[in-house]
Amino acid sequence: MLYMMPLKTPRRQSRGLRRRSGITPDRLDCVLPLAENANRLLSRVRASIDAVSQRGQEWVDRQNPGSRSGVAIGAWRCYREVEGPLQSALLSIYVLVAVLPALLVLEAFLDTHPNSLARKLVNHFHLNAQTASLLHGVLSSDRKHELGAVLFAMAGALFFGLGFGRVLQLVHARAWQLPLVREAADQARYAAVLLGLYGLIVLLLIQADELRGDPSWVGLTLALGWVGLLVLFFIWAPWVLVHRMIPWRDLVPSAVLTGFALVVLVVVSRWVMQFWVDLYAKDYGGLGVVLAIYFWLALASGGIVWAASLSPALAERREVRAAGPSGDAEN
Repeated sequence: MLYMMPLKTPRRQSRGLRRRSGITPDRLDCVLPLAENANRLLSRVRASIDAVSQRGQEWVDRQNPGSRSGVAIGAWRCYREVEGPLQSALLSIYVLVAVLPALLVLEAFLDTHPNSLARKLVNHFHLNAQTASLLHGVLSSDRKHELGAVLFAMAGALFFGLGFGRVLQLVHARAWQLPLVREAADQARYAAVLLGLYGLIVLLLIQADELRGDPSWVGLTLALGWVGLLVLFFIWAPWVLVHRMIPWRDLVPSAVLTGFALVVLVVVSRWVMQFWVDLYAKDYGGLGVVLAIYFWLALASGGIVWAASLSPALAERREVRAAGPSGDAEN
């Protein structure tokens, strides 16, 4: 006669499980309320975060585009739409691999002294002997291979330098939400913008050679002149690159901001660059010098992209204020 084994009830199973896990009924009675309290606390935290996020979004939606806060919000939205950090990095990389070699070649033709650019940078930024030696190693130019340096700079300009104009075109087109279609003539536009940039570099090098040791007031006067030149360049370049789809008047605010930002960065670097390059060179040697240079290029590129993102918000503010008194409300 077969005897059937009694099946364990769910309660018996849970008791056996408790015995095997070492959890006594007293401990289980303590653990369950703690878990429930933790779940309730997490639910409250999530609800609070959602409520704060909702209130923040409602506040953003209420901002008048004609107010200062509305302009800041609009500029931030444009900066996200153009992928500001990515475009800033691309811009700085193109300058590093295309403009810097051309700068070395141009300086070699303007000044026959060996390593003239490195020597000027060392004197301008007051670098110590160790960092100066590393900078000479990074920016050294061999007079025996001038033709090779020229060819290398030309190749960099053709393959990478044209990307400088392409990035500027993308940034402004996306910021203004323009239905821009690439044309065959865009390559000529990129080349024209790159040549304009090289022209500014030549002027800067000539100024450094001819005005060495002049009084400080001369430098301040020239700084204002450089602001004007940069403003003209950053009005002309985007206007040409986006096929004249943006009125030049709407490009003036971003160009003025870009010009002042770049000049201020150059002036500030006279006192800051010494410590910055020394800090990198102390830990990374010659690579540190390259990283320090790239950091300042990235700062300048970031300023260009951010200023371009600000233009549409400023143009919208001007339109709102021109529409009527309601656009003058400040939130």
